[in-house]
Amino acid sequence: MPDTSDISTSGKVTAQDIRVSSKFTDFAELPSKGHCRLTKAQRYGMWNVLKGLKPQYSSDQQYVEMLSKEFALMVGLTHPNIVRTYGHENVPELGECIVMEYVDGRTLADFIAEKPSLEQRKQVVTELVDALSYCHKKQIVHQDIKPSNILITHDGDHVKIIDFGLSDSREWAILKEPAYTKAYAAPEQLAGEEVDNRTDIYAFGIILRQLFPKRYGGVIRKCLQPQREKRYSSVETVLNDIQRADRRRKRMPIVAIVLTILIGLAIFIGSRFVQKEEPAVTIPDTPAIEHSDKDSLPVENSATNEIPQQTKPNAVENFVAEENIATNSDDELLNLYISNIKSELDSIQKPFDERIESGEILYKEEYLILRGITWYKILIHIQQHRQRLPRNKQKIFMQQVNDSWYDMVNSYDEYDSDGNDIYKSFESLHSEGKISDDEYDKLRDEYAAEESELFRLVDIHAKESRKNL
Repeated sequence: MPDTSDISTSGKVTAQDIRVSSKFTDFAELPSKGHCRLTKAQRYGMWNVLKGLKPQYSSDQQYVEMLSKEFALMVGLTHPNIVRTYGHENVPELGECIVMEYVDGRTLADFIAEKPSLEQRKQVVTELVDALSYCHKKQIVHQDIKPSNILITHDGDHVKIIDFGLSDSREWAILKEPAYTKAYAAPEQLAGEEVDNRTDIYAFGIILRQLFPKRYGGVIRKCLQPQREKRYSSVETVLNDIQRADRRRKRMPIVAIVLTILIGLAIFIGSRFVQKEEPAVTIPDTPAIEHSDKDSLPVENSATNEIPQQTKPNAVENFVAEENIATNSDDELLNLYISNIKSELDSIQKPFDERIESGEILYKEEYLILRGITWYKILIHIQQHRQRLPRNKQKIFMQQVNDSWYDMVNSYDEYDSDGNDIYKSFESLHSEGKISDDEYDKLRDEYAAEESELFRLVDIHAKESRKNL
């Protein structure tokens, strides 16, 4: 006969089978330091945490008042990322206790040891910011933000801030003694000075460094400024800068790729434009050039290509002066423009050449964006001088300066004869641990400034191009 002793059967459930009590039962001591003791207990079929005083402190009025103060602060906090407080009761087995939500989770330190994904860590930061912001808006400073006071739930990895025993609020005029955990204390705490929300931001900066040892160096440094006036004014601004840094990281390789594609396209179109054979037109004192129906540079319609402008004031003044000479024919003016603009283009290109030839470290991201800036400067310069000529000479002018453009485009290499990158990516080097966080943050800030300049020049070029439509 088969054994049927483990087969579940339906039947009537008696009251003795249901262990739901209005009293606390199933007490289990939890690890705790300091004057408080934590006990896990069950009531109404649910687990709670009871926070009371250890026996040696239970009759000390100062500690009794501190427990009452903590309850008064916590009971008014209703936030999904802060542990819930249900009441303040006298539990016969333990004495006066704060009754709190039981969190099925682990400390932030244990969570970090599990090597969570980047997205998991970002979620923790977002929820932690949300909870701290909520407290600060209620004029509550936690004063003891540290990994052991941040629990991460097993279900969903959600944040739960606990232990407001050292917290302070402007509403309280008593128990203003300095309180902190030294490793996470801000300088003003160590000095016994008044605290504010920036005190929590200092500790939050240490938490950020533990969560992201290779990211957000600039943000972390600002959180950890010894002088609180130099720190962030709110945790929301910290999160904004973190998100801005993330957007910059995502955009950086995209910009480099777009630059490479556009530059390659310009070279390809330019080569076809120059090689196209059509009847030549001779201009006095200039070599024979090709005639084309195109009346713009190969990349003139690429409003996304990159190159800034630095027009030399003296050269512009000379152009204006020459235009006003009544004896100059259209052809003479054209020849003047073509000869002068080539020297001006050289002056725009020169700073870029000097950086390449100087032997300084130039990373791939820098190289691409500086090259783009230089090329857009040239394009804008050409467009502006083109507009000074009569329309019947603009086409020839563009054909002539295209030669200078094409020669310049082909004079720079990204790869050596073996096909290897000449310029290494600082993004990749940082990921490999070959560039420090501080140097990486500095390079990213410089890149962001150059990127803004590039986009400004793209906009200028688009406006100059529309003038010729």
